Amino acid sequence: MLQKLQTSPRDRTVEVQWSKLLTENGDQPARNFLLSIPHIEYVIAAGVGLLILGLLTHPTGGGIVALVIVAAVILPWSIYCTSRHVSWLLFVLVLIEAVAASAFAAGSDAKLGAFVRYPLSFLFVLPFVASLWRSGILRQGGFRDYGIYLIWALFSVSYSILPAVSIARAFAAILPFLAFCAIASEVRSGEDARRMMGVLLAACGVVVAANYLEILISPGTAWQIDTEQGMLRFVGFLTEPNEIGNLMLATIGAGVGYWPIASKGKKALTAAAMVGALVQGVMADSRSPIVGLAIGTAVYLVWKYRAKGVIGLAILGAIFYVGSHAISGMHEYVDRGDVASFTGRQVAWDFAVAKVKERPLVGYGYEVEGQILSSQYFPGWDAVWSLGYQSSLHEGYVSRAVSLGIPALLFWLFIMLRPTVSCFLRDGDPWNLRSMVPLTILPVLILDFSESVVDFRSFAGILLALAWAMLERERLFAREQAGRRANVVEAAKTPVVRALQGVHAS
Repeated sequence: MLQKLQTSPRDRTVEVQWSKLLTENGDQPARNFLLSIPHIEYVIAAGVGLLILGLLTHPTGGGIVALVIVAAVILPWSIYCTSRHVSWLLFVLVLIEAVAASAFAAGSDAKLGAFVRYPLSFLFVLPFVASLWRSGILRQGGFRDYGIYLIWALFSVSYSILPAVSIARAFAAILPFLAFCAIASEVRSGEDARRMMGVLLAACGVVVAANYLEILISPGTAWQIDTEQGMLRFVGFLTEPNEIGNLMLATIGAGVGYWPIASKGKKALTAAAMVGALVQGVMADSRSPIVGLAIGTAVYLVWKYRAKGVIGLAILGAIFYVGSHAISGMHEYVDRGDVASFTGRQVAWDFAVAKVKERPLVGYGYEVEGQILSSQYFPGWDAVWSLGYQSSLHEGYVSRAVSLGIPALLFWLFIMLRPTVSCFLRDGDPWNLRSMVPLTILPVLILDFSESVVDFRSFAGILLALAWAMLERERLFAREQAGRRANVVEAAKTPVVRALQGVHAS
């Protein structure tokens, strides 16, 4: 009786659940499951050890010490949760890009960006390697083809002008590629695909909110003076205004991809994140992403509304033209910089094209295109071209040709464009995702004409990778459906019909 009084209903429930856990499927699997959960004392011990290490190596680096403490507490739990919810990998990839592009990491002499990118990507992708291989997605369609492209990138290390850089950047692309394959392997419907876009939207929304928080905490560092134009451009906690433009493109692209399945409350949050990102893009004065977004929107309106869309665009174009000439200073603002040479990019593009002609088949090594600008024959003397392999050609298609050659560029274009074209064919869009092409993929492909969007990295690169993976997954599903329909039709044929078809074929 005393024992019964001492045991509360909650305790008895816990005891029943504990007993069920220990007895279900045998005692040993349950014990192994319990032992696999990281104990709090181990997490604390790891945090104390990393804290001591951080204090010894960076005695004055308060930010680094805080980062170490946060990593020691959050990392074990994050890896544990992400291994069970594959969509959370999108959060990880976006946050890695945000940290690597932050002023704190990029301005450090310790190359914290690389220290964050490679270990974290490896730790979060590692739990999915075995299941990825079993799923077979790495041997299917565009996922197989992109794997071949990245193997091609690894092979380029053998002749690269900077082998260490090529192999490092190849692995920086391979690790997130595996993450996107793991995400795509869990997608079974259009709703799943759009839900993944919603996760990307949430991740980008966190970064957008952090940029606004930076204005409140440190308004002096949230803005950057353009040395050529003398105007203030918003950078938030990142390093360049163009990063803000890429973030804007990723947030809006993910938002329009998620919008059709969002509830009323989530649509309000989606709209807030998209508008907040657009405002930051305008404050950053990042023209290329805005142009890409405008062209993508125009294509969507024409595709969706046909003649009405054309008329609406003509009216908007007329309003913009009149406004740019009627408002004082607006025309000068639009035409600022050397627009004829794409703000000085033309000199690098011409030199890069000449270098491609010298090695058109194999290129100079994966993502070392900036190194060719160190040549004594390069006529550009601006500081932006003097960073060696870290210099960007600001033209993604030429960059790929310089890196791996013209055949690799054509192969990459085939991989990217096949699912975008396929979804517009008959029975090629069973998941109703074709609206994502002009609003998510097309703006990034246009941006690639004036910026270099790298494989599976950067905010715009993550948006392009996710949208492509979802469309490729839909293409494979549509192909499987077509095969099943063909088998059903063939099975329904009578022996006489089959005999007549055989005679006709012979």
